[in-house]
This record gives sequence, C-alpha cells and structure tokens, in this order.
Amino acid sequence: MARDYFAVLGLTPGTHKPQLVAARFLERREDLLRSLLSDGDHENARRQLDELHLAYAALCRPEVQREYLNARSQPSEPADELRRLIIAALEDGLLRYSRRQMILDRARELGFNDFQTQLLIAQVQFGDDDEPVVARPSVRRLRRRPMGTWARLAATGVLALTMFLYLVQWVSSAQP
Repeated sequence: MARDYFAVLGLTPGTHKPQLVAARFLERREDLLRSLLSDGDHENARRQLDELHLAYAALCRPEVQREYLNARSQPSEPADELRRLIIAALEDGLLRYSRRQMILDRARELGFNDFQTQLLIAQVQFGDDDEPVVARPSVRRLRRRPMGTWARLAATGVLALTMFLYLVQWVSSAQP
C-alpha cells in the first residue's frame, strides 16, 4: 500500500491550505532534525525525513494535492503507484540515492525486479513515459537550455580553440 502522506504530516485526509501544510512540515522537520542530531537511530530519522519531504512535495500545492487525493481514492496498478512515487521523489529532475533505494525497496514489495524499476525510473525521469510528468517547482528559477544547445556550444568552442592554436602554430613556423 502507498504511503499516507497526510498521516506523515499529521493531517486528516482532505484538502488543506498550503500554509497549514507548510507549517506542519516545518514542525515535523524540526523534530526530526533534532532527533537526527541527538544520539539515536540516525538511519530511521533520515528515512522519516525523506518521507516527510515526499509528503510535503505531494501536498504543498492545491492542484498536486487534488491529484494525490484522486489517485488515492482510485484503485491503481503497481506500476502507477511506482510512477507517482518516482514523480514525488524527483527534485529538479534528479533523484537522490536514498530515495532511489526507497523506490527500489517498494518495487520489490510490489513484485518488480531491479531492472524493471530502474527502467521505469529512467522513463519517468527523462520524460519517455506515457503519462505526463507533474513538474515540481524548481528552487532556482533559472532558464534551462536544451542539452543539445549546450553540446553545440561546447563543440563550437573546441573547434574555435583548435583553429586558433593551428593559426598560432602556422604564424610561428612561417617566421624565420
């Protein structure tokens, strides 16, 4: 069964204002950070902190919260559950190692092997999946260029540098 993000944040299932979700998130995070810094079970505190961040990502905005409630009310296939878990775990298109391990563990419980899970993660992460990926807001609001543009710029720079070095070598060899 999928995680109940409302329970993780200490909320009742339903629609909540983003301010309330953020306040509960900050309260729980402060408690978990305190327990992480004390002499205790660090692995458990890290796992709970990751779950808290996933819960906040799933409930922080009203439209994402509605999608979560709709998905929660409808019975789903195991692959759909994994897709939602992967989407919630992505941060700026990247997936932390600890969250990847959590997804792999959940996929094993659902009967997927590691190769199938890694393939599904890649499909969701790089947009080759059939379902639309819900974009999470970026912390940095930078304009991103497609990777092809960066590759062309790098190739042009290397070509210009090569031509400059050949020109310098030609000029130095032409002088007596």
